[in-house]
Amino acid sequence: MPNVESDDVVDPGDAAIQALAALTAERTCDEEKRDMLMDFILTAPPLVEWPPDWREILMDACRFIINLAEDLRLKGKINDGGDE
Repeated sequence: MPNVESDDVVDPGDAAIQALAALTAERTCDEEKRDMLMDFILTAPPLVEWPPDWREILMDACRFIINLAEDLRLKGKINDGGDE
């Protein structure tokens, strides 16, 4: 197993944000928006360096996603990720 430098380790919060941006980019038909998301993945500072207003926007987005998922579950549109 290769040695892993501390600079190579991605914070779980940063990884989650990058994954969300990547999934969104994959499903975005607008090429300009997709390019912006990919640029964000490559250039965004680590989450610990985000100013408070950026963190609040992220928290609002997370709440929206959680509420949307709950609404869809209640309507039977998605499952809970468990085995069926």
